[in-house]
Amino acid sequence: MPEASYQVRVSGVIPDEVLAELRDLTVSVEPPETVLHGSLPDQSAVVGLISRIHGLGLRLIEVRRLPAEEGPGDQPGPSR
Repeated sequence: MPEASYQVRVSGVIPDEVLAELRDLTVSVEPPETVLHGSLPDQSAVVGLISRIHGLGLRLIEVRRLPAEEGPGDQPGPSR
């Protein structure tokens, strides 16, 4: 199964030493939240990230699986 992209919202700011571990994810701070975007290989990686956030005492706001990106020329609509 291919990697899926996720958006994870956390209340507050994630410490720099933890952000260093998450170098494969894009991080944006939108006070009062931190938003992580990126691909994770499987559900185990998602659970691991959530556990890490919980272990830091941070409040998890949302985990959202993002829709797969459409390739060039892909058009939504009925199949032919």
